Amino acid sequence: MVPNTVIDRIEFILNKDENTQNKYILQSFDYSISTAYDINNESDKRIDVYASGCNNNEPDELFLEWIANHPSDWTGIVKIFFKNEETPNITLNFKKAIAQSYNQSFTENNGYQQSGYFSANLMGVVINKVQMN
Repeated sequence: MVPNTVIDRIEFILNKDENTQNKYILQSFDYSISTAYDINNESDKRIDVYASGCNNNEPDELFLEWIANHPSDWTGIVKIFFKNEETPNITLNFKKAIAQSYNQSFTENNGYQQSGYFSANLMGVVINKVQMN
């Protein structure tokens, strides 16, 4: 039997605080895990997690506050669902996210929605119940 690996949807739930959150549907999502060392102390190793994605929604006020690094905890979850699955196959939780960049372009005479791309540094990351950093 062939495994189900076709991605049906990608959900990004962004929490400003306990009472303020929004869900975004992403067109794409990437993450990168890298090891970093202090040049003066090579034994002091850390794991950095970076994420980027393409948001299908127009940026709302909450999303723009996150991009502008307004003070808050900025926690969240990214859920990746495979086709015909009700539960996510990949779940990435984070306890803090610092937005690094956001870009969106517009094209004259184009009736299609223009997606926005973001990148962020994530801390307190857990992927499918495994602690990353």
